[in-house]
Amino acid sequence: MSDIPIPISFSAIAPEIVLLATASVILVVGVFLPGELARRLSAAASVIALGAAAAVSATQFEDTARYAFDHTLRIDAFGQGGRMLIFVSGLLAVCVAFGMRDLRERGVEYHALLLAACAGMSLLAVANSFVTTFVALELFSICLYVLVAIETDDLLSLEGGLKYLIVGSVGAAFLLYGAALAYGATGALEFDRMRAALSHGDPHGVLLMAGIAFVLVGLGFKANAAPFHMWTPDAYEGAPTPVTAFMSAATKAVALVIALRVLVTAFPRQSDVWEIGLAGIIFACFIAGNLGALRQSNVKRLLAYSTVAHSGFLLTAVAAHSALGGRALLYYLTIYAAMNVGAFAIVAMREREIGRPAEIRDFAGWGYRRPFVSIAMVVFMLSLAGFPPTGGFLGKLYIWSAAVANGQTYLAIAGAIATVVGLVYYLRVPFALFDRDAAVPAAARPANFPLDAGVTVVTAVVVLGFGIIPSPLIDLARTASSSLFG
Repeated sequence: MSDIPIPISFSAIAPEIVLLATASVILVVGVFLPGELARRLSAAASVIALGAAAAVSATQFEDTARYAFDHTLRIDAFGQGGRMLIFVSGLLAVCVAFGMRDLRERGVEYHALLLAACAGMSLLAVANSFVTTFVALELFSICLYVLVAIETDDLLSLEGGLKYLIVGSVGAAFLLYGAALAYGATGALEFDRMRAALSHGDPHGVLLMAGIAFVLVGLGFKANAAPFHMWTPDAYEGAPTPVTAFMSAATKAVALVIALRVLVTAFPRQSDVWEIGLAGIIFACFIAGNLGALRQSNVKRLLAYSTVAHSGFLLTAVAAHSALGGRALLYYLTIYAAMNVGAFAIVAMREREIGRPAEIRDFAGWGYRRPFVSIAMVVFMLSLAGFPPTGGFLGKLYIWSAAVANGQTYLAIAGAIATVVGLVYYLRVPFALFDRDAAVPAAARPANFPLDAGVTVVTAVVVLGFGIIPSPLIDLARTASSSLFG
């Protein structure tokens, strides 16, 4: 055994230190403060901590890629890009939740769990070892299980949390077993060392192929990919809407980032096999997501099935496993996070007005009462559907270009067909908002929601701005992708 000391780089885990330290302080201090003051201070501390973590990642974005903690972490621009998406999503979730009456009694717990979940996701985004991957995945998963079921008086919340816990545990078991099989085939747990071990000998051994298959299944659970999506509609519907917004953006981002990192770093020689597996999952996402969304009247469930369908688009970029695919993935993940958080923020506003879960009919004529917010909702729905000049349109074109360049034209065709089908349910919300013949539904508790409105404005500007002028975001995505693909 070598006596050479392993260098410790605290800068590599600086965002996690900031977030976990703040979460611990919030929990301790919250015990000694009155409820409303504790909630407000915990929200402020969360905003500061998430902003600081994002700033740290931004300062390291263009640094030379390096390994830390004996190759268990790889600090590069690709991981830092994923980190910043997570932190911004968490910050927006804090803003959306601030005025929600149902979360006021549990404000301290909500913010502490949110920060801990962000820390776990951040660690996962730069993981270079299956041990780190599993630990980080369990850290944020446990926090999300509790956040989904945090409304203990709501049976839907408890049901969603229980389903998420059971199915998420199964997914984690698949990932752990797959990592064990891959270790048996390579004798390593670090992704780069696995690739080195597989550079000689049979690249398609039975043990290794089984390990890769189990790893794909485990990551598929976390990415809301079909046929592993069965928990998604119930968890999204039952969770408090700010939690749903955070999950739809941050969980998806980190799952796709780690999936691409694992496949291109550890198993590039096996791409001819896992491309086929990913293609099957992509087709399943398009079918299950679109067919499920067509039957929904509850807006949160509709958006939940939408995330399943969008897993197909995002996994298409992963299947391309190229620098162009990496750029397309990060570009679309940014747009996807913005349009989902913005859409759920508007759903939260409507739910607070009517005092119950929002159906599509509850938005009928609402555009004439809240025109600016409703226009933002139209932008989000059109972007999800892939209409120009939104970022969703350009993101899909970018992903399809990567697929065609990699000889996977069939995935681009399948995505185009899925986009056409998606128009049927995405356009139902805009048509309802500005239906002149509909009676404007009464609001049980009319009020102003400045933070929610601010979130919708910011996210709508991102979706439209990067759709019309995409070059700044594409340049950042190019830098991040280059750090992974070289």
